Amino acid sequence: MREFSLNVSILLGVRVPKINYPQKEKAKMQKISRVILIVCLFLSVSIAQQRSYGLGFEFNTDPTLAYSGFLGIYVPVETGSLLIEPLIMYSSSSTKTNYNDYSIDDSEYAVSDLTLLIGIFKPTERGKIRSYYGIRFGKQWHEVDRDGNDNDVENENLIIAPTAGAEYFISDNFSFGGEAMYAMSTTEDKEEDSTIIDKDSILIPKFIVRFYF
Repeated sequence: MREFSLNVSILLGVRVPKINYPQKEKAKMQKISRVILIVCLFLSVSIAQQRSYGLGFEFNTDPTLAYSGFLGIYVPVETGSLLIEPLIMYSSSSTKTNYNDYSIDDSEYAVSDLTLLIGIFKPTERGKIRSYYGIRFGKQWHEVDRDGNDNDVENENLIIAPTAGAEYFISDNFSFGGEAMYAMSTTEDKEEDSTIIDKDSILIPKFIVRFYF
């Protein structure tokens, strides 16, 4: 387990280098592959000691949040007295401008976010209701691509999020519930002669359905 944790830390700590536009799609696939590898490594250790595991989907309850564009996929795994739950979120959008003046090149603006969080919770069951509290932590990769422009943005955010929630079991294999996650993120932007550190926090309410196998 100690060796596995070290490997995950090394993978999460790798910074994404600045790249040219023709390589961006390849780099994005490599990044997604790395996230999938981390989850698979984590699950290979957790499932060996599991009681049950499942798959969950998230529905944001506050459409005014910028966070609402994310697709959240949960993989709850019960290991002894703890609930371990990897969370993968992805969001992307693009805007293309076509100019009527042929002397001006068309432009495209794309934004994407990829987030990997690991949740560790202490569950308490009372009848058909299971409440839990704990923490989610991990990283977010944020990219802004401007076609024909060198001022692209690539950031990695460290996220720590105290979390509490509850789920109601309609049956042994299906539940729905709510969760509140207080997400705190830290981003470092290193320049030649300075380092800019941005810190943000937001309370995120969520509605989650889970299927257990």
